[in-house]
Amino acid sequence: MIKRLLPVSDLFRNISTLVVGTFLAQLVPMLLQALLRRLYPAEDWGAFAVFISITGIMMVVASLRYEMAVVLPEKRSDAINLTIAGILSALVFNVVLLFLIWVFNPSLVRFLNLSPDHGFILYYLPAAIFLFSSYQAMNYYLVRYKAYKAVSLNKISRRISEGAVHTVLGFAGKFSTGLIWGNIAGHIFNVLAGWIQMVRHGFSLRVVSLKKQWELMKKYREFPMYNLIPAFLNAVCMHFPLILVNKFYAQETAAYFDLAKQVLVLPASILALSISQVLLQNISEKSRKMESISQDIYRILLGLGILAAGMVVIMLLWAPGLFSLYAGEDYYTSGVYAQIIVAGAAMKLMVSPLSSIFPALKKIKIISFWQAFYFVLICALFLFQDADIISFLKIYLLIDLIAYGLLLILIVRMTRNYEKNISNKPN
Repeated sequence: MIKRLLPVSDLFRNISTLVVGTFLAQLVPMLLQALLRRLYPAEDWGAFAVFISITGIMMVVASLRYEMAVVLPEKRSDAINLTIAGILSALVFNVVLLFLIWVFNPSLVRFLNLSPDHGFILYYLPAAIFLFSSYQAMNYYLVRYKAYKAVSLNKISRRISEGAVHTVLGFAGKFSTGLIWGNIAGHIFNVLAGWIQMVRHGFSLRVVSLKKQWELMKKYREFPMYNLIPAFLNAVCMHFPLILVNKFYAQETAAYFDLAKQVLVLPASILALSISQVLLQNISEKSRKMESISQDIYRILLGLGILAAGMVVIMLLWAPGLFSLYAGEDYYTSGVYAQIIVAGAAMKLMVSPLSSIFPALKKIKIISFWQAFYFVLICALFLFQDADIISFLKIYLLIDLIAYGLLLILIVRMTRNYEKNISNKPN
């Protein structure tokens, strides 16, 4: 039955490779967190969650979205120059960011509601953002050449190195800095591994040219012009609720919400990224050949829908007890939060991977309008800063269901319009 619904093809084989790698990459830190959540105080986890959220927002802007264009050029040299262009853009961005943090640090600490003991973490942001952005550019180069095993291996090695540093520094009593340093170490290892993998797949600095990079940046200016702001808004929508929880309530509350998101939203997001990277390359290739994409889209949606339904049932029945067993009695609260937001996480799991259809078909403006709509809804959370945390999370859930329900409708319509267009093409 399953084989008939999801037959083996290059697309599903490549997705399986990335999904397995993603699962293993997440298994390491999630297993370690059973220890680390007991080792590090909840306040440290709350500050670290804010750090990760800001990194997730800013890394989208740093490379100007040119990493998304790496899969498109026919020439290898053009792909290499686009990769380097993304890395150089990230470098310039983070030099400026470091200066701004140095000037406005006290104000930023107050705005984020960070404790005085954790204000220093902002100075580590430029390093984390640069490393993260640089690897994303490298990652798309590897995806271009279908090096999915390399991508999966890099994810696993990063998580192992990150977890090792977290554990060592935790036992050494470096509570306020251990989580940050472990994150930076994981990024460094990831970039080094990614560079080695790129070289193995034909990457060479001999073809790098600033003049060529400028030409390519102008050629693919549609990405920063039409995708940068929507992608930034999407990142804000994903990460800003946690920042608001920290701002409106406390770092401990942010820590409990963070674990609920990690168990639900983060694995779903990374799974979505793995699928969308393969789907972007697959749909881009098929659209150039004017081939059908509907079977791929609907079969992926079916498979993700089954996973999402299973996640909802498990969380609604057993979440508080499972979280207590996993991370300690203090995190019973995380299970309560998970029961509230699980339906939204399930909707994201189903729909997010398929959103790569928009850049693949060069319909970036449509997804841009949706991102702006979702951003406005998330900003509305500011109106509920006096609400208790449970009411706040219920409003957040409603926003997710509305936004991603609309996105699913847009994806289905886009697929039908594409199929209609290719069916009318001359033979």
